[in-house]
Amino acid sequence: MKKFLLMGMTALLALGLAACGEENTQSSTEPKEDPKPAEQKEVSNKPEKTENGDIVFTKAGQKGEVDGGTLELLKIKNVNETIDISPLKVTVKEIKLFKKTDMDEATKEAYKMYNDGKAIGDELIYVQVSYDAENLEEKNIGWNSLLNAITDKGQQIDVDMNDMIYTDSDGSSEFLGKVTKEYTDGFVVKDADISKIKFVWGSTYDTDSYENITEEQQVEYSF
Repeated sequence: MKKFLLMGMTALLALGLAACGEENTQSSTEPKEDPKPAEQKEVSNKPEKTENGDIVFTKAGQKGEVDGGTLELLKIKNVNETIDISPLKVTVKEIKLFKKTDMDEATKEAYKMYNDGKAIGDELIYVQVSYDAENLEEKNIGWNSLLNAITDKGQQIDVDMNDMIYTDSDGSSEFLGKVTKEYTDGFVVKDADISKIKFVWGSTYDTDSYENITEEQQVEYSF
């Protein structure tokens, strides 16, 4: 009797194993889908370069080697706003806050003249602002562009006297008829954590009589 029971259990076990084996065989023959490539983008903190090899900083945190040291973009404000200083239409494009380090002594010495003659330490903090000015009339006028900057840290900068970026538009304050000039100004600031800055824009004036047409204008920007 025990012998027949043992044989029966052995047969059932064999059938169970056979069934499991059959299931495994069937599942292994099912087609598998190949994995699809993920949608990925390269993450880079390097500044862009133009066709001429010039470095362009477009995002905060970008850092690159430039003449005289290492430059890092701390903050950027894309403004794209116009200011009415009739007959001029001034368009402020962007404001950038930079930090320059790893400067040699010659570079530090060159920047002293833009820092009220004071020595430059291990880092230089400065603001760069880009803007256009368009004369809407045929009449010749004069304009002294950006005069002053006031930070929310209580510093006032005479931009007109301490502009460290020279462009062709700085060569003359006169607009001969309906022309547009492009400007880029740069000036040293004491604090890297500024969040607001006021700009005082110069008045427009008649180049024959030197009488003001539109008075100075003040505009505040936030990073």
